[in-house]
Amino acid sequence: MRRDNSTTRWCRQQLDKLGLDGESAFHKAKLILQIYRDVVWALSDEIEELEYSAYELGGQSLEVGLRYLADFAPEVDAGEFETRVCELMQSKMLVDIVDRALVKLRAYPGNGVVYFEILSKQYIYKNRYTESELLDELCMERSVFYDRKREAVQLFSVCLFGYTLQELQGEALPA
Repeated sequence: MRRDNSTTRWCRQQLDKLGLDGESAFHKAKLILQIYRDVVWALSDEIEELEYSAYELGGQSLEVGLRYLADFAPEVDAGEFETRVCELMQSKMLVDIVDRALVKLRAYPGNGVVYFEILSKQYIYKNRYTESELLDELCMERSVFYDRKREAVQLFSVCLFGYTLQELQGEALPA
């Protein structure tokens, strides 16, 4: 078993301060990263479909279609469309939260850019990299790559649960 380095220890300390279990946060962050690409793809597909529906209703643009629904559509159509738009906006907000956490990760001193590149190439970019492509692209040995990948996910969990979500909660609180 490998020894913890300073980044791993720091991540564990930060999560402890927040009252979060480090292993649980790690696995939740990894799960979020694993579904990110599919969520973004489904989200863009849903946006296209909603734009098409709104265009059909309004005959010109999304904005005109939404205005038509607000003013003239039967309650059932407007309610269904409103539900779809709300769900879409919630999904978009979750994607934006992950994006903000990734920006924080990239700004981490030392290996932040390396961690960002690992997670981006492994989980975020549209086209998946194979392991050998990743190792070549990042100029790393396999063992170093897996160490850095684990550190990256740990740091991402701190950025997500410790910073980004905390900041958003602070923004949501009334002044």
